[in-house]
Amino acid sequence: MVKGKEIKPKQEAKILGVVMDAKLRFKKHMAEAATKGLSVAMCLRRLKMLSPRTARQLFITAVAPAMDYASVVWSHARGEKELTWLNRAQKMGAQAITGAFRTVSRAVAEAEAGIQTVDGRHAQAGMKLYINVRTLPKTHPLATLKVSVSRRYLSPLKRLALAFEKSRIERMETIQAYAVPPWHNRVSLVCEADREAAMAAANNAKDIVIATSASDREGLVAMGGFVTQESTGQVGRMVARYSVTLGSRDNQNPYTAELEAIAMALRCMPDGLQCRELTVISSCQSSLKAIAQPRQQSGQTTIRQIYEHIERLARGNNRAKMIWAPSRNDGFAMGREAKRQAKKATKAGCTPESPPYQARSTRTRLATSQLRRQRALPDKVGGYSKRIDRALPGEHTKALYDGLKRREADVLSQLRTGMARINSYLCKIGTAESDMCECGRAPETMEHFLFRCTRWET
Repeated sequence: MVKGKEIKPKQEAKILGVVMDAKLRFKKHMAEAATKGLSVAMCLRRLKMLSPRTARQLFITAVAPAMDYASVVWSHARGEKELTWLNRAQKMGAQAITGAFRTVSRAVAEAEAGIQTVDGRHAQAGMKLYINVRTLPKTHPLATLKVSVSRRYLSPLKRLALAFEKSRIERMETIQAYAVPPWHNRVSLVCEADREAAMAAANNAKDIVIATSASDREGLVAMGGFVTQESTGQVGRMVARYSVTLGSRDNQNPYTAELEAIAMALRCMPDGLQCRELTVISSCQSSLKAIAQPRQQSGQTTIRQIYEHIERLARGNNRAKMIWAPSRNDGFAMGREAKRQAKKATKAGCTPESPPYQARSTRTRLATSQLRRQRALPDKVGGYSKRIDRALPGEHTKALYDGLKRREADVLSQLRTGMARINSYLCKIGTAESDMCECGRAPETMEHFLFRCTRWET
């Protein structure tokens, strides 16, 4: 009772945008998600003369999020019936991108449009959530999630754990709630938009200058660095150089290697350093920007170490700043030497000194790539398209359509799907009396229309 009124239990409630029913079947939420997605897809289809690239971007940013909101919560309860609801928006969105006929199967239309399937997007979202859970600190309640012996009722999180328990996710990096406290001073970053200005800033660095680089070759990721002491009017004196093999591409990437190279250089600076200016120069913008604006990103452990060493050096009135230099900078000798050191550690026979942690970004990229390789057209669907293009589905379809205008994309999709305004197809759907070509020599098939019809001879 609340203020004399009896409050009766309801069968459903909306929590953070998700309609939760008493039995956690999520039927109503999936129906609403499919309706929203179909409504947005219909609006997309009404936009005439959009290029395939623009239409695909609108699908990714407007249609897919309307259907997939909080999919990791309810996708485990999705059945064939609910999947059919969601696929209506998928097919309409694919038609809006390529201009394919309505009679083209949904799987072929999705492959031609270069968009992910509903299953693919939901699997990718679940995979990302599982990887993020594995990066949580041990004090977090979800970090202790394990697959229990009893499987009478499986929660969504346990279903995720079962789906990905055999994946090679081990030694995952730990990502805290924040890298540095909000009140902590950030590292100064000089990132000039103009390449000439960036090269000038790198060459004008004085005092202690640290150039870092990363190398990704032969399946290995390594880092290298070159440290000099610069003085006004004098040639820089080399202080140190280093190269370290970090690990395989399955664990590390050039972004994390650049972070490790910067951390190692700062780690080796002595405590007795007084009143000096340290300048770190790198060609990796993503690493420098991650240090300047630390968040819950991959490589956070290394970023925390960088700030710890900068704070240690600041006790001796030392200042640290970072400068971005273009990677193809022939006028910056230190950058070339740092790159040479990094490549030295990726030669055949090089092995990491200790097993590195797995970077979240690398693990996510590999898992996403694996999901894409598993995608295939159904056995009894798209026989004509499979003969035309054995690589379907693949990323190459984006390159085929992205350079075309709307009408050109319409023609290409008709040619690639075999469903076009020619008599062989029109006769099948009952809109033409005969499949014969107007030249009278043979049925008007796609091959005859393109290569044999005498009407197009000059």
